[in-house]
Amino acid sequence: MADRRTVLLDAALELVGTQGMRGLTHRAVDVAAAVPSGSTSNYFRTREALILGIVERFIAREREMATGPDDDVDPSPQGVAEALGRFVHRAVGPDRAVTLARYAILVETAQNPALRPGMAPGAAQVDAWALDLVTRAGSRDPARDLGLLANYVTGLVLHELALPSPELDPTTRIRDVIDLLDWDHS
Repeated sequence: MADRRTVLLDAALELVGTQGMRGLTHRAVDVAAAVPSGSTSNYFRTREALILGIVERFIAREREMATGPDDDVDPSPQGVAEALGRFVHRAVGPDRAVTLARYAILVETAQNPALRPGMAPGAAQVDAWALDLVTRAGSRDPARDLGLLANYVTGLVLHELALPSPELDPTTRIRDVIDLLDWDHS
C-alpha cells in the first residue's frame, strides 16, 4: 500500500487531470483521497507546495509509464521506441489524467513563473536519465536527438488526446523518427 503522501498526490493528480487547476484545493484532495479533513494541508502547507509535490509525483508516474515496473529500458533504438510507444499508449489511455495534469501544471507554470525553480530539478532529472538512455542506444548527437524525440512524443500525445487515431501505432512512428536520426546500431 502506498504511503499517505503518495495517496494524496495521486488524488491531486487525478483532480487536476479531470477538473483542471481550478479543482485543486487542499479540501478537494482530502475528499478525493478519502482522508480526514486537513490531511493534505499537513503535508503541503501551501498551494505551491502541493503543485510541486504533484510535479514530483507525475515525474515518477511518467517514468514508470515508459519503463514499466522494472524501471528498465533496453538501450537500443528498438528498446527506446518501445518504451516511448508504451508511454504514449498509457499517456492517452489509462494514465490520461496524469498527462492532462502535467499539461495543466505546465500552463500554470507559464502563467506563474515563480513555480519554475521548483520544476527545474525534476526536469533536469528526467533529462539526465533520458540523455543517458539515448546515448547508450546509439545516438550520434544525444542532446539534439533527445530534444527532437521529446518534442515529437509530446506533440503526438497532445494530438492523440485531442484527436485520437483509431489505429495508433506510436512505437513504429517513433522508431521511424529514430531511424531518420541515424543512430549507430552496432
